[in-house]
Amino acid sequence: MFRSISFSAIFTFLLMLTACGPSREKMISRLDEMDKALTASHPADSVKVGELISAYQGFAHKYPKDSLAPLYLFKAAGLCMSFNKSIQALDIYRAIRADYPTWRKAPDCLFLEGFIFENNIKDLAKAKQVYTEFIAQYPNSELRDDAENAIKYLGKPLDEVIREFEAKNAANDTLKTAGK
Repeated sequence: MFRSISFSAIFTFLLMLTACGPSREKMISRLDEMDKALTASHPADSVKVGELISAYQGFAHKYPKDSLAPLYLFKAAGLCMSFNKSIQALDIYRAIRADYPTWRKAPDCLFLEGFIFENNIKDLAKAKQVYTEFIAQYPNSELRDDAENAIKYLGKPLDEVIREFEAKNAANDTLKTAGK
């Protein structure tokens, strides 16, 4: 009896492995095909964009422990940003940070939340709060300077920002010339 239970358990386990393997691989292959088709189409079809976003999220839902799950979610959020689905992008970036806090792009997700509040939603107070949180949580990030500059220039008209950069560059040129 014990022998038949062990054989049955092993058989069930092997069956599960073979059932899960191709399904995962098929999903990855399908996601790659969908991504290539979307990239090749100009202008992008909004229905296909929505399908790809859902497919990326579906993979992450089905395989949450897979190393590709946070990457696919990140791609989904990027598509959301590109196609003016700001709230959905925010939700996905937050989910990545909550579910994959040690993933290499988790800091970028917080920065991009600030970017969305600043540029898409136009909530400058919330953008400042998120950028400040980003600087506090990730002081060594490559995006730290970008977050600091975003805070510095929040709400300023583009022409004013350009004048400030031109003045700063002129001052730097003067210092370089004086040092020669």
